[in-house]
Amino acid sequence: YRTGVEVEGSIRLGSRISWNANLTLSQNKIRNFNEVMYDYGTNFDEYTEVVTTYTNSEISFSPNVIAGSGLFYVPVKNLEVGLLTKYVGRQYLDNTSNINRSIDSYFTNDLRLTYSVKPSFMRELSLSLLVNNVFNTLYSSNGYTYGYLGGATEYRQNFYYPQAGRNYLLMLALRF
Repeated sequence: YRTGVEVEGSIRLGSRISWNANLTLSQNKIRNFNEVMYDYGTNFDEYTEVVTTYTNSEISFSPNVIAGSGLFYVPVKNLEVGLLTKYVGRQYLDNTSNINRSIDSYFTNDLRLTYSVKPSFMRELSLSLLVNNVFNTLYSSNGYTYGYLGGATEYRQNFYYPQAGRNYLLMLALRF
């Protein structure tokens, strides 16, 4: 089951500054989950299934907290500067709620500059520069895990997808 609350709001802090934010708080649970692992034996010459039951475990890739914010400033006509922030809480790579098989929470910031004009021959022409991960935060947003048994020894392997450091995107938008 999934249960929680999502809140979103925005406010004008002045004629040139606005702020919007969102927050999701949730519980994402599996009441009864059976993990099946394969035991290949001490010499890796046999094959049996080992089932472990978990109750009220976290659903994989379902953080309990997600938050976002956008702070926008218009210093001069047609130019907007925006600071976009995002927080994603801990996520588990499988449904066992084991912290050793999880993705750490992360917090990122992006900076966006947008210049827009409304020429007579079209509705709008915009040029935006987006600096993603402006503080060059090291984080992973996804991954997977794999495990098996070799007799009495448990083997677990985690794999993570690291995200790009600071990177840039230039966008031209033409609206007719």
